[in-house]
Amino acid sequence: MDNPNEAQTTRFPDIQQILDDAVENEDIGRHGPFWRNVTRDEFVAKVVFGCPILHTEDGKFVGAKSQLVTVLRGPITDCSQKPRPQMPFGFAALSTEKIRIISDWIDAQCPA
Repeated sequence: MDNPNEAQTTRFPDIQQILDDAVENEDIGRHGPFWRNVTRDEFVAKVVFGCPILHTEDGKFVGAKSQLVTVLRGPITDCSQKPRPQMPFGFAALSTEKIRIISDWIDAQCPA
């Protein structure tokens, strides 16, 4: 997209779809599909295993530092200093492009 005005805004349902597609619409893992059946506001406040999934600095969401993005890129040590495997565990890793879409959506302050 050469013209930024042509860019379609990514919305929360788009993020939910990316995450559902990543786990083939299955109920997964110990934390379950935490993005389903929640509002955008509930999602951005979500805490998984004691750690917020989104990172904030100066009152703004920061995609690249958000646990959701970092754990999709590879294994991490979470805010509780516990190792976590790359997500989605047991499924193919998300493409760099899909992770970028999620990170950019977070940077855009998570449009509903």
